[in-house]
Amino acid sequence: MNAGPEAAGSAVRAWRMLAELAQRAPRAMQLAPGAGEDEIAAWGVPLPEDVRQLVRRVRGFRVGAPEEAAVYRLAPERGLTPGGWSIGPPGSAHLLHEAGGNALFVDVDCASGAWGRVFAATADFRETWAYVAPSLVDWVTGLARAALGAAPDEEPVLERLAEAAHVFSYRPDLRGVPVLQARPGADPELAAVLAGLPDEALVVDLREVAAPATLHLPSPPGLRGGHIEFQRRLGGRFAVGFPRTPAGRPGPGQRVRSTTTGAWSEAPLPLRASRST
Repeated sequence: MNAGPEAAGSAVRAWRMLAELAQRAPRAMQLAPGAGEDEIAAWGVPLPEDVRQLVRRVRGFRVGAPEEAAVYRLAPERGLTPGGWSIGPPGSAHLLHEAGGNALFVDVDCASGAWGRVFAATADFRETWAYVAPSLVDWVTGLARAALGAAPDEEPVLERLAEAAHVFSYRPDLRGVPVLQARPGADPELAAVLAGLPDEALVVDLREVAAPATLHLPSPPGLRGGHIEFQRRLGGRFAVGFPRTPAGRPGPGQRVRSTTTGAWSEAPLPLRASRST
């Protein structure tokens, strides 16, 4: 659901929940003001209607005390991610949050620009990812709803936010299936996805999977010296472990630069007190 009045309505509801949370627990949640249409156009990133309506009201937020807050950027002010083995090819995701090698991001189709599902990568468990939410607005709604269900004091709200953000305790655990094994009996949609993948790739069919879920995409035995790159197909309805050789991008065991274009602190979010309307 990315277009039409229903999409706009879901974005407004998500923003109002965030605003209520920020008003109730201002040290636990601080919102950054929304962006105008001229600013959105200057980013050069096509936005679905629900995301556009959301970032017009709130471009991001901080969770926790200012000196140790986690920053979440809903708006692609810096463009789409330059890519990396844990996120995918350049331009295939919008990075919401990154800290300590962990990343939360929205799938973006490189060809159409369509925004899809929300995923997470972790530095703690290599070759493991998480399917977090069906869309950015769904993720914001779920996070705010979880925190609003806590006691009105700051500490319970922070605890609930931390629990909701702890993505790698998710179940079910889903393991990638080798392309050769998935081809027999594949339906037309899956067959079309598999046709564009090498035999060594792994695929997880997420069409009937309810978020959240943990995804395991281990490197195939024959991929000596290479690594698995996390990719998505059809808006995140399929998760793919794409094999890369040593000549490709750096692997999980190698030192790599951050997947962001700079540290979060380079451009502090302009925060404001928020009220729901």
